[in-house]
Amino acid sequence: MLNRHACERRVYRLASLLTGNPHAAIGVIESAIDAQPDLRRPDSAHLDRLTVLRSREIRPGRIDDAALSRAVAAALAALSAQQREAWVLRHVYRTPFRETARAMDCSITATHRHLKRAEESMNATLADDATQAGRDLLRYSLSLDVPPFYHRRRERRARLRQLVLLAATLLALGAFLAAARLLKDLIAADLP
Repeated sequence: MLNRHACERRVYRLASLLTGNPHAAIGVIESAIDAQPDLRRPDSAHLDRLTVLRSREIRPGRIDDAALSRAVAAALAALSAQQREAWVLRHVYRTPFRETARAMDCSITATHRHLKRAEESMNATLADDATQAGRDLLRYSLSLDVPPFYHRRRERRARLRQLVLLAATLLALGAFLAAARLLKDLIAADLP
């Protein structure tokens, strides 16, 4: 089981590789993590699946970061979304095949097909550096952390929810007191 910060980091790192856009990965965190009613339940495989499915909603781009070579970024960007998913999950994160298929929401056979095409493309583009590319992408991914503004924005939303809840409680209490006062006045008026 993962705590909230570990879940956010895991989703952010995977989504950054799948979308090629760390800013878009913030939206993936919001839709994958914030939509969970109880974060004590999801395991890493479930989070990977949510991340993959939400990342598909974003048009994949090319990672533009000095920490990653242009050749690796270009080779990854040249893959289709499903090829990229299969390659990243298997070669970067070393996810077991069954979990990779589950995360991609496709059969094991389809996952093999996407991975084979991805490997062919990466090997053709990077020649002998394809295996090193997985290590480079893992190192790059591990260097990423959820930006502080996400946490500040989440805290502001939580405070706003608390204020709204407090205001609703005070309004309900005021209405209850007004109704009690009105009932008291009606009872007092009916007594001789």
